[in-house]
Amino acid sequence: MLTVTVLGCGSSLGVPVIGCDCKVCTSPSPYNKRTRSAIFIEQDDTKILVDFGFEIREQLVKARVKNLDAAILTHDHADHVSGIDNLRAFPFLQNQPLDIYIESASKEIVENKYKYLFRGSLLRAVPIDFYAKVQIKNVEVQFFRQTHAEIDSLGIRISDFVYSSDVVDFPPKSQEYLDNIDTWIVDCVAYKTMSAHAGLDRILLWNEKYKPRQILLTNMRHDIDYEEIIKILPKNIAPLYDGYQFKI
Repeated sequence: MLTVTVLGCGSSLGVPVIGCDCKVCTSPSPYNKRTRSAIFIEQDDTKILVDFGFEIREQLVKARVKNLDAAILTHDHADHVSGIDNLRAFPFLQNQPLDIYIESASKEIVENKYKYLFRGSLLRAVPIDFYAKVQIKNVEVQFFRQTHAEIDSLGIRISDFVYSSDVVDFPPKSQEYLDNIDTWIVDCVAYKTMSAHAGLDRILLWNEKYKPRQILLTNMRHDIDYEEIIKILPKNIAPLYDGYQFKI
């Protein structure tokens, strides 16, 4: 059984946004407090982290994560990679380097920026192409390409679970990985689609096209009030909140 813990489901500025007095940023609801997007995947004794942004230390401590078999970087934007220094705790705890799966074009960028982590025995960058299939212990991970404005990001499929953070569209070849989905966590930055991110308008179209059993919204900006959006969503779509956990 696959267990997914949503460590964070906020967009690049998080929620509340610095200096903002809007209804969502000043909301007392814990469902409107969003750290940067990341998830933690467990299957039997295999543990995988996907993305590690600014708050990853707090997120991992809160989720009581004590060991990792690997981490995956979906793309090299700051809100997904800037917490990488915190991952050096795991090589010390586990007495071995931690593998970080990174799309090949991003590998050199990340290694050069964080040379002290990769040139020692702390982290080990594992280059993959956009359609790679890798085995992490007993978990088979299928990657696929996602369009994210000026760059591409990695989509992730494990069995019937799909994770699509930071995406605005999918190349034709990637669409085969979007059929027969049980649970799909997908980018929903706002109500309207933007140049680099899907909005609810596009997700409703994807819901009709791919017909997943369930869609869970992530990467949400302060445009989205949890209690308000939930009133208008179809029964199989729901907004996420930090700490949400489910099993497949």
